[in-house]
Amino acid sequence: MLRIVGILVLILLMISGVISIAQQSQQLYYIQTSSPTYSIVPGSIFVQPLNTSTELYIAVLLNFTNYSSLLNYLNEIYLSPSLFHKWLSPYQFREYYYPSQSYINSLINYLESYGLHYDGQYGLALVFNGNVGEIEKAFNTYINIYYYPFKDLYWFGQIGITDIGPFYYFSNNVTPSLPYNVGKYVLGIVGIDSLDPKVVSLIKQDAWKLNITRVGQGLISKVVISPITIQQYFNFTLAYEHGFTGKGSDIAIEGVPECYVNVSDIYAFWKLYNIPRTGSLKVITFGNDTSGGQSAENELDAEWSGAFAPGANVTIVFSDGYVGGVNLVGNLLNYWYEYYYMVNYLYPNVISISVSVPESYLAAYYPAMLDLIHNMMLQAAAEGISVLAASGDWGFESDHPPPNFRIGIYNTIWYPESDPYVTSVGGIFINASSNGSIISFSGWDYSTGGHSVVFPAQYYELTSLIPFTPTYVRTYPDIAFVSAGGYNIPEFGFGLPLVFEGQLFLWYGTSGAAPMTAAMVSLPGVRFGALNYALYHISYNGIVVSPIGTFQGLIAWIPVTSGNNPTPAHYGWNYVTGPGTYDAYAMVYDILLYSGYSV
Repeated sequence: MLRIVGILVLILLMISGVISIAQQSQQLYYIQTSSPTYSIVPGSIFVQPLNTSTELYIAVLLNFTNYSSLLNYLNEIYLSPSLFHKWLSPYQFREYYYPSQSYINSLINYLESYGLHYDGQYGLALVFNGNVGEIEKAFNTYINIYYYPFKDLYWFGQIGITDIGPFYYFSNNVTPSLPYNVGKYVLGIVGIDSLDPKVVSLIKQDAWKLNITRVGQGLISKVVISPITIQQYFNFTLAYEHGFTGKGSDIAIEGVPECYVNVSDIYAFWKLYNIPRTGSLKVITFGNDTSGGQSAENELDAEWSGAFAPGANVTIVFSDGYVGGVNLVGNLLNYWYEYYYMVNYLYPNVISISVSVPESYLAAYYPAMLDLIHNMMLQAAAEGISVLAASGDWGFESDHPPPNFRIGIYNTIWYPESDPYVTSVGGIFINASSNGSIISFSGWDYSTGGHSVVFPAQYYELTSLIPFTPTYVRTYPDIAFVSAGGYNIPEFGFGLPLVFEGQLFLWYGTSGAAPMTAAMVSLPGVRFGALNYALYHISYNGIVVSPIGTFQGLIAWIPVTSGNNPTPAHYGWNYVTGPGTYDAYAMVYDILLYSGYSV
């Protein structure tokens, strides 16, 4: 009798196991980031279903695997003495955290079974095309046409973009889902919803445009402040004397998608200022859509980073209409692909970014894109890559450019500047004398600072040695450097040089502060990783507190106590300059101490 009971129990266990497997096979994975809060814009009016025969291109965005393990590893390499700064190689990272090819094949096969056509893989983005009916069935959703009747677009309770409506758009009204086994590593889908194209073009025009003018036009300083003058004043030259020139370092520069540079301009700038360059210059381009034209932004980045780190190799990466060959979400996928290529195949010491997107816009309308870019910042941090990004040029949480502030209307800081693993570089203004020497400096009045709507306060903010560091959400900037200057000009005047289209132009903007600071970080030729962990643990008196010990360093920080954006710069952390600006040699010295190098 006992034996019979045992057999019955075994049969029941086998049946329950079969039921469990069957239930698991039917389990759906819901792709939340493809149905954000504003996938259907509040106030929109339903019009009709989108015609099922309409063809769409979509990109399925893949997530990392073992995500919690990755976050634990990052905590270990930044906070634990035993694994402190034990970087992964790009190959190791992909082996540990990228979905397997067998998984990717199963996802492709599943979507093809519904009639979708597979167009290619671009790293973690899989591109397909198919008609609306096929997409709806594959993802268990419905796609409708809506009408937005208002002129302004809101998000997070405030006006985001003015005067773009009314407009029609299409969007899914049911959260997409896939069977768990093929959907478990899907981060999101782009292309199954749209906003009026003016939204994307507006962001590109305003966020990715450098403020430049020809000599002799506009609010021009009577003297030009040379890079040599800035190097001497902020002790870059002392770093060079100690052998820190950037030799052995690689600086990667985020290109403006669908643009190009003329390398002869860059070499002409270095020649004009007698820069003793020993590092190389490369431009890598994917695709052939250069309709955005010649990028003054990226010529500035290369000219000034190469000048301030003469021994470092400089590489600009452009993804020009490359990912999928179609315009899915403006050029955001191409923008992301540049990061993907950098962290996987260039493996630089430093990435310099002057090309950004409003954080709140991504969080409201394209959270999958924000998460996809954030994953690249996680990978960069795991590989020991320092990422620095210009904080922006429009003041405290504003997206209205100089010379006027419109605070309290907009809620825009920039991404990836707000990312916890990115160092946001704010601005200072240089007061020059009539002969071009530096008299004084202040916080640049248009240096952007503010609060993240995505990321909470970070460990390095909660334990900061810098007085008045906010501890309620992630805030920026994290450091500041030269963004404007000149003799007897207002703060939105021009006094810093750039060679562009074979001519001398003048510029202002944190676009210059980021590559100069990236150059500073590259000077010793080693990997520091996410820099904020070090910056917030270097005190104003030179005490350096690291997971591997406490050290007496040099006085690297220079507090900035004047300037308004319009919140005032003051001693301690502020929304204009963060902790302040820096003495380049002393900052290199202290970061080396923090990282465990003998200096």
